[in-house]
Amino acid sequence: MYKNEWVIFLFGAVIVAVILAMSAVFLIKAVKRAKEIGMDKSKIMGAIRSSVIFSIVPSIPIVIGIGIMMPWLGLAIPWIRLSVIGALQYEIIAMNQATASAGVSSPMGMTPEIIGTAFVIMTLSILAGPVFNAIAYKKYQGKLNDLREKNQKLLNIITGSLLGGILAGLAAYIIAGGIFNVSSTGSDSIPISGAVTLLTLGVSAAIMLVCGLLIKILKWKWLENYALPITILGSLGCAFAFIPLFPV
Repeated sequence: MYKNEWVIFLFGAVIVAVILAMSAVFLIKAVKRAKEIGMDKSKIMGAIRSSVIFSIVPSIPIVIGIGIMMPWLGLAIPWIRLSVIGALQYEIIAMNQATASAGVSSPMGMTPEIIGTAFVIMTLSILAGPVFNAIAYKKYQGKLNDLREKNQKLLNIITGSLLGGILAGLAAYIIAGGIFNVSSTGSDSIPISGAVTLLTLGVSAAIMLVCGLLIKILKWKWLENYALPITILGSLGCAFAFIPLFPV
C-alpha cells in the first residue's frame, strides 16, 4: 500500500540509524569525560540506568502520536517525523491542515498526493526552529543572558507571555473546532460530536491541573516526567467514554 512503501521505511531506518549513532557517540564521549574527572564507575552506570528509565515514560506520547497518525499517513511517515524533532500536538495540527485543505475527513480519502502534501507541510514548518538556531541562536541566547542579569522579572514576563500565546493558539484551535464543527470524523471514520472535543479538552486540563498541584503542594517531583502521558492516556479514555453519550 502506498502509505507503507518499502522505500519510506528505508529512509526511516537510515534516519533512525543516524540518530542512534549520534546518541552512541555522545554516550561514549560522556563516559570518557566522566572517567577523566574521576567519577566513580557506579555513579556513571547509575546515571545511565536512570536516563534509560526516565526516557521511556516521555516516549509514551510519541507512541500514542504514531498510533493516531497511522490510519492517515501509514506507519513509516509518523515514525520518521516523531523520531527526529517535533511534538505530538504540532504534527497532528500540521497533518490536519493538509487534509482539511484537500477536503478529506476520513483516512479512506487519503491519496499519495495528500500524504505527500501533509509530509511536506509537517517537515518544512518544523524546519523553522533548526534554521533559526543555526543562524541566530547564539546572538539570541546572549541577549537573554544580558536580560537575565539586568531584569529577571521582565524576562519571566516575556517567556511566560510567549508560552501563554502558544497555549492560547492551541486551545483556540481545539475550542473553535468543538464549537463550530457540529461533528467531526475520527481516524476510524466514526462521527464525533463537537461536545466530545470540548469535554475531552476540559478533562485533559483538569488532569494536568491535578498533576501540577500534586507536584507543587506534595513536592512529587517524580510526577513531572509522568504528567503528560498520564494526561494523554486519561483524556483518551474519557474521549472513548464520551462518544456514546453524545451521538451525532
